[in-house]
Amino acid sequence: MFKRKKWIRFYAMDEGVADLHPIHSARKLRRKWRTDALERQKTEDRKCPYLRVQNLWKRTMRPNESVPELWNHAVTCPALHAVMDAGYIIPAPADFIINMDGSGVNFEWCANRVFYGDRYVQAHIPEQTEGMRQLVDQQKPVLEYSIKLELPWRVQAHPDVCFIQQPIAYWDEDRFTVPTGIVDPSYSYEINVQLFWHKLEEGAYLVKAGTPLVQWIPVHRDFLNSKGFEVVIEGANQDDLDNNAIMEYNRSKNFTETTTLSERISTQANILKLNKNIKRFN
Repeated sequence: MFKRKKWIRFYAMDEGVADLHPIHSARKLRRKWRTDALERQKTEDRKCPYLRVQNLWKRTMRPNESVPELWNHAVTCPALHAVMDAGYIIPAPADFIINMDGSGVNFEWCANRVFYGDRYVQAHIPEQTEGMRQLVDQQKPVLEYSIKLELPWRVQAHPDVCFIQQPIAYWDEDRFTVPTGIVDPSYSYEINVQLFWHKLEEGAYLVKAGTPLVQWIPVHRDFLNSKGFEVVIEGANQDDLDNNAIMEYNRSKNFTETTTLSERISTQANILKLNKNIKRFN
């Protein structure tokens, strides 16, 4: 019997928003550093088996020489792939300008467009985020007021679905940081985004329509409650040691450059399935 997927519905209250600046899959977001790193791996020596083996020889036998190890770039890390491509990106639906007076306390804003209910840019007073806004990025200054964007978007979802809201993973945005949180569409259907603003120097700062604002990652609501899991915390036993020995062998049996990321993930997943401790929980 066909099992229907869990569903999510984003809908815009204003005409044209869903057509011109839609919420979209995080997989579609193009990070320049990521693209550049991947492009560097497509050089001729990667395509030519002879040159590739020559570089392997240099790397293995002459470790003190400056030999690029592009296959070891973090761009190929499965964990980074997973978080960068997970969920959805919510972009700004229209231009807005944040004007700073240089005090670090006050701001003004303007936009050509407001949305449903005559709303777009609002603010939270300093007392609402006192003690927490400074912790979002301790290396950057932060405006005392928090900028609140009341977007024209609404959300509906399957009863099992909640969202982790977070700043966009490994994205080049230094003007603002979005606070991390959990969004539950069972009672919160409006999509409002808070920005902790970092540019305090006097001047006007334009945020263009389409600017990526925040990443929403859907999760099963049961996973948010730790009481729903059987958790065992213990030292490794012999079955763990045996499995780890196989994993260590697998890590060194091939040159990294001769295998693809998908091959490495698949092999490691199959090895982890051999750990006999799994039978304790089945």
